[in-house]
Amino acid sequence: MHNSRGFSLIEVLLGISIFMIGMLGVTALNISSLKSNTFSGNLSEATLIAATKIEELMSTEFYDPACAGVNTECNPNWPLSDRDGDGTNQDTNDDGLDNNGGNFGLDDFGAANADHNEGSLGKNGIYTVYWNVVVNEPISVPPPNPATTKTINVIVEWFVKDEPRRINMELIRMRE
Repeated sequence: MHNSRGFSLIEVLLGISIFMIGMLGVTALNISSLKSNTFSGNLSEATLIAATKIEELMSTEFYDPACAGVNTECNPNWPLSDRDGDGTNQDTNDDGLDNNGGNFGLDDFGAANADHNEGSLGKNGIYTVYWNVVVNEPISVPPPNPATTKTINVIVEWFVKDEPRRINMELIRMRE
């Protein structure tokens, strides 16, 4: 009985300290995992929103039917119109590149710059969708008028801690 000893207070405190240091590492790992899961969820939702908008635009008439069969861009509010005209006549030498050094206005985002936008989308209403349309650029199938192709770039934007995050999807649609 005299040889049986318990743990001293110093040994117990040292053991608890080592255990707590290990637990701090596990906690940091859990926080990192939570951030990654949140980012992945936001990215997946933004991708789904962009794909849904593309499907919606693909099912939209090439021209506004109210234009009485004119087959021109007569309605600037039509979802497939180049509302601000920044993609028109930007490739005068027909090499597929914007002569002004831009991207035919396809990269415009923000309510003031994009051709079209919708806000407060997604499960938390944090996503805004912008889409830009360019007629007959960077490719066109002769004859160039009326329009034979429309290039559409869909940009989905959301903010994480006041930092913008964006994804975009682009497609070229031919007139039926």
